[in-house]
Amino acid sequence: MLGILVACGVYHAEAQRFSSRGLTFRNAESDWIDSAMSTLDLEQRIAQLMVVRVPLDMTDRQARAFSAEMNGYRVGGVCFFAGTADRQAALTRRFQKDASLPLLVCTDAEWGLGMRLKDMFSFPKNASFGLLSPDADSIVFRMGEEIGRQCRQLGIHVNFAPVVDINSNPLNPVIGVRSFGTDRERVARLGIMYALGLQSQGVLATAKHFPGHGDTDKDSHLELPVINHSVEYIDSVDTYPFRRLIEAGVGGVMVAHLQVKALDPQAPSSLSSAVVDRLLRQKLGFDGLVVTDGLDMKGVTNSYADGQGELAALLAGNDILLLPPDVRKAIDVIKAAAEASDSIRTLVDLHCRRVLKAKYKYVRPYVRDDIRVPGKDNEQTCKDIVSDLRINTDRRIDSIVHRAIAEKAMPGCQIVVMHRGRVVLDRCYGNLTYDSAAAPVTNQTLYDLASLTKVTATTLAVMKLVEQNKVGLNDKLSRHLPYLKGTDKERITLKQALSHCAGLKASDALWRQSSDRDSILLLIANSRLNADNSYLYSDFGFMLLGDLVEQVSGQPLDTFVAENFYEPMGLAYTTFHPLADNLQGNIAPTEQDSLRGLICGTVHDPNAAAMGGVSGHAGLFSNAREVAMLMQMLLDGGILDGHRYLKEKTVKTFTTRHFERQGNRRALGFDKQLFTPANNAQVCPQASQNSYGHTGFTGTMLWVDPDQDLVYVFLSNRVHPSSTPNKLAQMNIRTDIQSLIYNDIR
Repeated sequence: MLGILVACGVYHAEAQRFSSRGLTFRNAESDWIDSAMSTLDLEQRIAQLMVVRVPLDMTDRQARAFSAEMNGYRVGGVCFFAGTADRQAALTRRFQKDASLPLLVCTDAEWGLGMRLKDMFSFPKNASFGLLSPDADSIVFRMGEEIGRQCRQLGIHVNFAPVVDINSNPLNPVIGVRSFGTDRERVARLGIMYALGLQSQGVLATAKHFPGHGDTDKDSHLELPVINHSVEYIDSVDTYPFRRLIEAGVGGVMVAHLQVKALDPQAPSSLSSAVVDRLLRQKLGFDGLVVTDGLDMKGVTNSYADGQGELAALLAGNDILLLPPDVRKAIDVIKAAAEASDSIRTLVDLHCRRVLKAKYKYVRPYVRDDIRVPGKDNEQTCKDIVSDLRINTDRRIDSIVHRAIAEKAMPGCQIVVMHRGRVVLDRCYGNLTYDSAAAPVTNQTLYDLASLTKVTATTLAVMKLVEQNKVGLNDKLSRHLPYLKGTDKERITLKQALSHCAGLKASDALWRQSSDRDSILLLIANSRLNADNSYLYSDFGFMLLGDLVEQVSGQPLDTFVAENFYEPMGLAYTTFHPLADNLQGNIAPTEQDSLRGLICGTVHDPNAAAMGGVSGHAGLFSNAREVAMLMQMLLDGGILDGHRYLKEKTVKTFTTRHFERQGNRRALGFDKQLFTPANNAQVCPQASQNSYGHTGFTGTMLWVDPDQDLVYVFLSNRVHPSSTPNKLAQMNIRTDIQSLIYNDIR
């Protein structure tokens, strides 16, 4: 017996009771409903089915009178349509205080409370969210979640949203941009996201307008629209999103005022048992709250008056009779019918219990909550969602990337953007090579990071060693690298090497002279130092720093960063050894080299290759997601997922310029914005002076902007099949995309 009760959803641990005669089962929900029903006479049970319109611009005296009248009837709920949040909060407090049974407070806030309240936030219409790619659908959940949070704060229990009509008629005067689009799958998917977001905050979502208002050319507020679709079309298209939302657990469905000839040639859909009972209840199996569209709309009142529309809606199977034009008349008509028919009286009780069930779930748990106006935090959350929407629907980003691929500036790329700690853009484009049969770029594709290694490995390692007091920024490299003693590099400090102002050469083809790591380092030691120590970007400095990490820590650079950063962070694709780590199936190849052949899975930089693939200036492979995680850790002051990897002070020290007076824009390891931002630079002009990042020869870029709480990562293999010409840089692909992102988040 217990198994049956559990399977049927009747048994709840909360409801288990004991009696002196043995174990009995009681349901707390049923007990509450039974208790409420016992306080209601027939008229009051009928009134519980009604949600009435709150009049606009009431004085306090009028509000008291309205509240007293509605409580006298014992109406089930109220619906707000306009005003200010402060006024609605005050009225809600009064109405609930006066009510003998808690009211269902409802609103029609499809795109947020700002749809009805002039001082609240409005999101873009559903059509804008319909432009999202499937991997960004969660933005719609977040919108529903935030609307639900604000509804809950303002004491609202039911939102008549989402609209899940399919926008199949461009002449539709009432749906249009309120729809998520023309594709039934997208409409269903986004409708589910919205509904689940609302209900995650304890607010009942109401899918509308059943059985589908998308293909109409009339407004049911003014007249009764006609739907001429076949039963088969209605089943496969119009009702498809509703079926999906019902399966997903939507709490409510609103039935439209439509003349659906194939289902009922006589009655409007909202007043039709064929539509409400047989189709929605029986065929689709919906057991939640069924709500009529507004019964004061002319789609009903043109043919049904003086309470007849409310009676017909009840008989059709609706639970909530929304916005009756005359509450008294509606009660009288339904009461007379119930007194003349036991079956109608039973129907009243059935629907009253369902309304009370909704109150038990969506009202009763929150009756003691403070009713308050949503504040600045809510507004900022809304703005974040809208900026994420703009980024994810900005087709100009797609256009820039597609143009780059078409011009053979790169075969493909990954882009990840994090804003305020959230991944707001995560896209993959193109293929691993220009061959049309080549594998597509995926989120797991590994790219040769090239010089991003300088900050994603070497700089991180030096930061850790500084924190461990094993090295100091003013230490001379020669203190830890004895082979520099007696050379003109003996006095170079870590700070100078990290800032590219040590007088070291930019680079050289050392690989032509040696294929041995130690020999290459000695070649650097014996290279000629520049005449001064002005800024000059140098691979040599980081090759020495990579060796310094090994000499000081006793571990090779790759082992040190893996143990201190990559492994505890769970970075499974960040490695100097993608082939040895069995990641070769999805590595973007780099150049077709005359000596090495097609380079894929080994470092592109020939000096790093000659050093065994592990060097302080190049050699690391990763994907955009994991690089973004490393940068987010720095942006958050050295913390990721609650674990501290570096001290905030350390991050600040390394991302600040130390030779600014000498005209050096660089920080320690990291590149910085130009002193005078410009187009056609290594970073877009919108990046702040506090921002920092790096670019890589293979077509990579990462950039962090604390002022905007922003991380941008772009990875490509632009050097395939040849590193010349560098069209990626010539076309400003990376920075043009970065500019769009800045524009979208503002």
